[in-house]
Amino acid sequence: MRETDDREKELKAVAEQLGVEISDFPLLDRALTHASYAAEVDHPLPDYESLEFLGDAVLGLAVGHHLFEAFPNRTPGEYSKMRAGLVNRRSVARVAGELGIASAIRLGKGEELSGGRQRISLIADCLEALIAAVYLDCGWGIARAFVARIFAHELARAHELDQVWDFKSRLQDFCQAQHYPLPHFEVVRSEGPDHKKEFEVEVSIGKKNLGRGRGPTKKEAAQLAARSALESIAAQNGLLDPSPPEKPDADS
Repeated sequence: MRETDDREKELKAVAEQLGVEISDFPLLDRALTHASYAAEVDHPLPDYESLEFLGDAVLGLAVGHHLFEAFPNRTPGEYSKMRAGLVNRRSVARVAGELGIASAIRLGKGEELSGGRQRISLIADCLEALIAAVYLDCGWGIARAFVARIFAHELARAHELDQVWDFKSRLQDFCQAQHYPLPHFEVVRSEGPDHKKEFEVEVSIGKKNLGRGRGPTKKEAAQLAARSALESIAAQNGLLDPSPPEKPDADS
């Protein structure tokens, strides 16, 4: 009984430290129980593994939701690469370390002696299990806000990673590498009232028009035009003749 009371106090302290009002303490306990500990007790005790599976999905959805809102008009592949750069075993373990959850994880004696409490994969799994516990007990809204708060540093890095998807720079780099003229961007149309303007930008390399983009600002329209150009170039396997020779007259 004493051990049960001590564990409940420890779990309450964890919940307070996490800044969430979790009411299902058995669920929180499960999220912090390793299979090695469950194997040593004389009664059935669930461990965190199935919760970790769910928490991984919740974490991925929360980060994906953030990226979708913060960086519109990306391709699925680009979103996936940005998310992978933000959420990986090391970053999840780093956040878990900052939250200080390792001391509350219940481990078997062998796992404890082998340094399991310091293993990156173990503490990362426990944090994902905790995210699942928050989701199951408190709902999606609180779980999403919880992820946004504890991963604030990683999500801020998304703006740095977004430079990878600067399509204008990528197109310019391609042109320089291939010794082509630099791309030329031109606003070909703008319409709508001042407070809701839409611009259309065309990009060309030499005499070849390669793509157009539309957006609420000239900058966004130009980025989308550059992306269209890169997709066009990719479809040609990177081959581009920006200034094809003019056809000779039929009688020459």
